[in-house]
Amino acid sequence: MKFLSSLSTASKSTPDLVAQRLHEAIATGELRPGDRLPPESELAQRFGIALMTVRVALSALRDMGLLITMRGRNGGNFVAEDVGERLAEAARRTPFNRAELRDLTDWRRAISGEACFLAAERASPEQMTQIREAGANFDKLLHQFPDLRFADARFHTLIAEASGSAHLVRAETEIQIALTDVILSIAKPFGTRHLTSYTHDPILRALAASNGAGAREAMIRHAEDTFSWVTILL
Repeated sequence: MKFLSSLSTASKSTPDLVAQRLHEAIATGELRPGDRLPPESELAQRFGIALMTVRVALSALRDMGLLITMRGRNGGNFVAEDVGERLAEAARRTPFNRAELRDLTDWRRAISGEACFLAAERASPEQMTQIREAGANFDKLLHQFPDLRFADARFHTLIAEASGSAHLVRAETEIQIALTDVILSIAKPFGTRHLTSYTHDPILRALAASNGAGAREAMIRHAEDTFSWVTILL
């Protein structure tokens, strides 16, 4: 699990960093509604921190409604089933405007486009299988919002991971979190899919053909398609 990576304590307290890492994993689809987190002792070991620090972070996420804790033999910490609505409530407090969305899209063109270019050249067969499965999962969840949004974020973060660049993964994660905030703040956003050919197929075809330039071009078109239909709804 990518979210179980080492922490950098440059600017935040350790509990805040753990909570942020788990929040990111939820917002980008790495952790899905209903998923069970690893045991607290495993989280502490993998993050390299004290057990009490993990418990403080999990408590903060429970207070936000993102996690629930169940006791007993089959208990543990789980991503809340209504986590999408919880994130949407928070996103609606700071709505995006068109200028901010344009700026985010320009950033996405640069970061996600380059991630696609490099992934086309560097993705391993296993990574390509994961990317294809993520694309198929998105198509399967067509009418299931907000699960559809989380599947979309997962697809793009997997491509960034396949690029082999840690900086691109970090930037792509930030982009997908911002997009999750924008899209979840809109009521029933995917009701307008008929407005655009919103699909990952051109990206997948270019990646499968190891066509870096084609993958970048397809990603840029995809980003602009997203900008178009979200702008209409905004």
